[in-house]
Amino acid sequence: MKKDILKCISTIDEFNMDEFNKLNIGVEIQDFTDPNLTNEQIEELVTRYRELLKSFKHTKALHGPFLDLKPSSPDLDIRRVSYDKYLKTMRIAIELDIDYVIFHSQIIPWLNEPNIANLNNLQAREFWESLLIEIDEFNGIIVIENIFENTPEMLKDLISTISMPKIKINLDLGHARLGTVSLEKWIKELKDYLAYIHLHSNDGFYDLHIEPSEIEINALNSLLYKYNLNPPISLEFKSDNIPNHVRLIRN
Repeated sequence: MKKDILKCISTIDEFNMDEFNKLNIGVEIQDFTDPNLTNEQIEELVTRYRELLKSFKHTKALHGPFLDLKPSSPDLDIRRVSYDKYLKTMRIAIELDIDYVIFHSQIIPWLNEPNIANLNNLQAREFWESLLIEIDEFNGIIVIENIFENTPEMLKDLISTISMPKIKINLDLGHARLGTVSLEKWIKELKDYLAYIHLHSNDGFYDLHIEPSEIEINALNSLLYKYNLNPPISLEFKSDNIPNHVRLIRN
């Protein structure tokens, strides 16, 4: 199976179109995670990206904002701010014809009392129901990313409660590495919803976003093969040797 690979960029100035085309990889745009961009800066970025992407034929992803946001917050003001920022992101995605939009799960794993967790999931469903009505022209997939969860169960419960075809899971391997169960456990539990992967590594203590080893890449490929999965894999780390990582993943 052909592997769809993307490379994350923090700013538009990192987007070397010729290099991406040569490697036959897509791009994940992360400029818009900055919570303090002005409307004027956003408009300028969208204009520049729209011009750049007109001739770009590979997969396009967009990472949404995440700092201090919570779609299922019991505080209506927090929910309103979250909604406005998510909606703005989705309108950017529509304008740039984005294939995947990434948002964090915003799950707080210590709030795990069943009634509280269930209420959180139901409020998240209400949030997404309202948002999707406003962006019905979006043709891509929204993927929800694990961030603080130690195991996959809470994210699985969230996605199964939301239960919408356009909302799937982005499995962030670096974040999963900071959890308490194996990568195979994450993949096995989430396989029915897994639509995207963030690939990076760390020391097991801090979210360092360092290059994965060849052993880690081979282990990932083996698990994806075992569970018959072929999601896009986005390289979320800095490296001077991206072509080698692309080769390892594809081989």
